[in-house]
Amino acid sequence: MTKVLVTGSAGRAGTYIVQDLLAHDYEVVGVDTIPPRGTNATRSQGYTFKSVDVTDFGQVLSVMKGCEAVIHMAAIPNPNNVPEHEMFRINMMSNWNVLEAAEVLGIGKIVMASSINAVGAGFSKGITPRPYFPMDEDHPTFAEDGYALSKWLGEEMGETFVRRRPGKVQIASMRFHGLKSKERQQEMRANREIEDAHNKSAKNFWGWTDIAEAARACVLAIEVDFEGHEAFFINSEDTSAEEPTEELIKKVYPEAEFRSPMPGHTTAISVEKAKRILGWKPESTWRDA
Repeated sequence: MTKVLVTGSAGRAGTYIVQDLLAHDYEVVGVDTIPPRGTNATRSQGYTFKSVDVTDFGQVLSVMKGCEAVIHMAAIPNPNNVPEHEMFRINMMSNWNVLEAAEVLGIGKIVMASSINAVGAGFSKGITPRPYFPMDEDHPTFAEDGYALSKWLGEEMGETFVRRRPGKVQIASMRFHGLKSKERQQEMRANREIEDAHNKSAKNFWGWTDIAEAARACVLAIEVDFEGHEAFFINSEDTSAEEPTEELIKKVYPEAEFRSPMPGHTTAISVEKAKRILGWKPESTWRDA
């Protein structure tokens, strides 16, 4: 039975990842600063929880011993929750500690929590012109806030650790986007709760993701084999908007090149790379929730 460490295991994404791993017969060590939601138990069938500060290298190294893969989700997910410099410190130090501990212990499969914000998105001051759509993983970054920068540099850190031990490690940076539970999708549909498609939602390129499907992508990323470090956009294949995608792009990003058709409500963010390499395919849409 493969033993997997999940940092941030009590968080929104971490909870779903732990559930997916256990459902597929993995042994899981979950770490966080708070216990799992809804229970005081720290041990169950196939699951062990430990309280760990991921900014402390010694704690990370200790808890990672005996694991064969790491899914690193622990981070400050919103720059509005804490001072920007503190968010940046925590996110960067936790990334470094996980990657260095994996190197010391010879762990060869690592999944990192990146974000759509790696290219600059929702926390930017305004809408930044984009060169082309649909966006893909080669799209340049326009990061301007500390959170976006921490995600972009986290990916660069992944590239660094691959160079340190070529051929011995694979690292997947998962560019999550607007994680939503089935209940949240039902609320969107029932309330027609669509964000301003020409302002806030436009900065996020009208994207969203089913949270269970995002968890599945993370598990697939430790099951498949690929070389080096790869970033993957993880989002639904439809938008959160009511207006057609191409019409929105023409209005909000008029100078952008159209590299392939995006009919109807097709996503403006390509997930073809995740489908090709990970074998992942998003199937949910809030429109049918």
